[in-house]
Amino acid sequence: MRDVEAIEACDRDELENVVLARVSSELTPKEANASRDDGITCSTSVESAIAGAAVVFVEAAKRGFDVGDVEATLRRDGGVSSEKAKLVANAYGKMRRTLERELKKYASSTSVKRLKEHRCRADYVVSTSASGEKREPTFHVSWLLSDGASGEDERINFTCDTEEMLHLVETLREACKASETIAASSA
Repeated sequence: MRDVEAIEACDRDELENVVLARVSSELTPKEANASRDDGITCSTSVESAIAGAAVVFVEAAKRGFDVGDVEATLRRDGGVSSEKAKLVANAYGKMRRTLERELKKYASSTSVKRLKEHRCRADYVVSTSASGEKREPTFHVSWLLSDGASGEDERINFTCDTEEMLHLVETLREACKASETIAASSA
């Protein structure tokens, strides 16, 4: 938050010509911006403002904010004046689509495979013993995993008994709770 507050400490020219120019340069694809090293050294407060604006741009793109959302959020939560919030929001608006596209590309390029499809079927296995007939459920599970980077899919099939299925369900619940906790703390 301190970096976002540093935006307010910049004068208008510094905000437009240094902070927003640097953020736009750093957050656009390299092919679109060949000359990144401008050789300009900045004060600590300007570097903080650059970091703050970059965070605002990335978080706004992740959340699908439009220019009005960014301006309102900077004024309400960041303590940024109306004039400077408008400057930052307009700069964000110019590169919003590019940023959203880049975030989507990087989000899908993870080495972790994503669950694309799942199926589960329960069958009963009947076994006979000296104490009589016994019916035990067996679960047939099929997962289709997608590799976002290569676009290749992998099918995984497995079976499990009731105890193993209960363990799998509980493990998935714990993973969901952990994911929700992480998402809540980063919001």
